[in-house]
Amino acid sequence: MVAFQTDITPQLLSLFETLFSVQLTDETNRIKDVLSQLDAKVFESYTKPYVTKISKTIEHGVFSPTWAPPPPVGKGVADREPSPFVFTVLLDLVIVHTEASTTSYPLTPRILRALFESTTHSLINTFRSPKLSTISLPQLMQATLDVEFMAQTLASYTTEAASQVQTDIYQVLDAKTDNAARVRLQDELGSLRSTLKRLREGTKVQFACFRRIKRPAPEGEAGAKR
Repeated sequence: MVAFQTDITPQLLSLFETLFSVQLTDETNRIKDVLSQLDAKVFESYTKPYVTKISKTIEHGVFSPTWAPPPPVGKGVADREPSPFVFTVLLDLVIVHTEASTTSYPLTPRILRALFESTTHSLINTFRSPKLSTISLPQLMQATLDVEFMAQTLASYTTEAASQVQTDIYQVLDAKTDNAARVRLQDELGSLRSTLKRLREGTKVQFACFRRIKRPAPEGEAGAKR
């Protein structure tokens, strides 16, 4: 669809204009609009099942009674693992990445960006739910870890919209948390960063496909830097 929209159709229109010595300005704009609408519908039909699955996975995970357990004896409240639903969502996206990159590689970033945005929307809608009327300290820690781990793992596919929703998530969490938990969170941020660093190192192979690939510098440019 993208090739038809960006390559084939413009070539056909240009050929028609050349052969018949006419200008199809209005027609070209209408055709572009129709193709854009078709592209959006086809793209939505592909991503919608994944969006629905991710949303259900997040809701089931957050509303589970075991979502945010208290810390084990002898460990800090920030010393915890991401929720199981986080790994489920990320592994589902690994499958999407594999399918997209092997069938239509140029579309992979677009697909992952759209699914990451939908993931952030599912998270904020779940945290806004009346089922979470208040958020305890363990829940605040767990939510912060879950959101940050997902955001950092999918950093190559973040968008302005996804970043804004992530900011809004923390506002939602803050509104449902008491002052004592807020203060404790600030005290534990250093430990939380250490936990996130450990997790990134521990899963860098598992989620390697999400990492941005650095292209090698041109030969002349590389030589000039030596």
